[in-house]
Amino acid sequence: MILGFISPRARLGVLLLLTAVLAAGCTRKADAEADTGAGAAKPRLVFRLANELKPDSKIWDASRLFKEEVEQASPDGTIKAGEIKVVFYDQGMVGTERQLLETCYFGVIEMIQINSSVVTTVDPAYSMLDLPYLFLSEEHHKEVLYGEIGNKFLQRLEDKGLLGLGFYGTGFRNLFYKQDAGKPPAETPEDLRGLKIRVMESPIMIASINAMGASATPVPFSELFQGLKTGVVDGAENSARIFVSYKYYETGCNCFTLTEHFANQHIIIANADWLASLEPKYQKRIKEVARIIIPRFDAVWDETTRNSIEEMRQLGVTVNRIPDKRLFIERANAIIESYPRQYPDVPLDLLAEIRELGKAYMN
Repeated sequence: MILGFISPRARLGVLLLLTAVLAAGCTRKADAEADTGAGAAKPRLVFRLANELKPDSKIWDASRLFKEEVEQASPDGTIKAGEIKVVFYDQGMVGTERQLLETCYFGVIEMIQINSSVVTTVDPAYSMLDLPYLFLSEEHHKEVLYGEIGNKFLQRLEDKGLLGLGFYGTGFRNLFYKQDAGKPPAETPEDLRGLKIRVMESPIMIASINAMGASATPVPFSELFQGLKTGVVDGAENSARIFVSYKYYETGCNCFTLTEHFANQHIIIANADWLASLEPKYQKRIKEVARIIIPRFDAVWDETTRNSIEEMRQLGVTVNRIPDKRLFIERANAIIESYPRQYPDVPLDLLAEIRELGKAYMN
């Protein structure tokens, strides 16, 4: 199957990248085998795992936890410690998340970790996970991702030559912006009027921020810091950790409002043909480890979010929790209701299941 999102230019780029990655991979593989100390099993399975993240983001930890766990002995004793070796490429070493998805499809990289929004280029159904206020709480979010609905999303990748191994919830995106002295923090959509808020170049995200009362302004992530400093935009939206990690408080953004409008999640994906080619015991171990690490990652992310919010307060940033999000949710419903017209080929039963489950979390 040829994926429509891969252009001829992209294919050429992938082939060029393939050469570089394979050359580096041979060296890294040799290093990995040399590092297997005395008393440990010699690696019988060596494969690549890549992401675009830096350790400070903490989302990176999903890959770290997977690598650490899969390299240990399996509980049933069929796999010894060191028998599996993961060659880890992070911080965009082999490309952007979109490029990683392409290289995984081609089998250049056996496994990847990417944001679920990127998977939309392969399967438009993943776009519904970006809808505003689709998830009404973190509990609702996790029940979807880690339950039967999440499994249905993962299984959809199988006919694309890919295998979704697990979701990793990374909380919600929130608004941060420059707040004039003496003006109270925003609590209603009207309070956001006139604020230019940076968003990704996503039609759903642009429409959502506009519906919430602000003025959505697409700006590349790499240009956001300077855009905030120069006034191209008044603020942006992202997680608490990203706000602190990228020091957006240094741009004059002094208010962080917990709108919790978009949910975030990453996904670990394997090349389906590669995984199917492995011995059954290795297939089983890789699949089970992707699930085993979920509660460990949740603990890391929850602590990271709490620490990031506390760090903001210590830096003098106002952290504003909206007492009643119903006005925002009502505006967002228009975006959700228009979704079927924009994506007529997407299976709407998944959207209905998520919303039905959400009724239990309504205040």
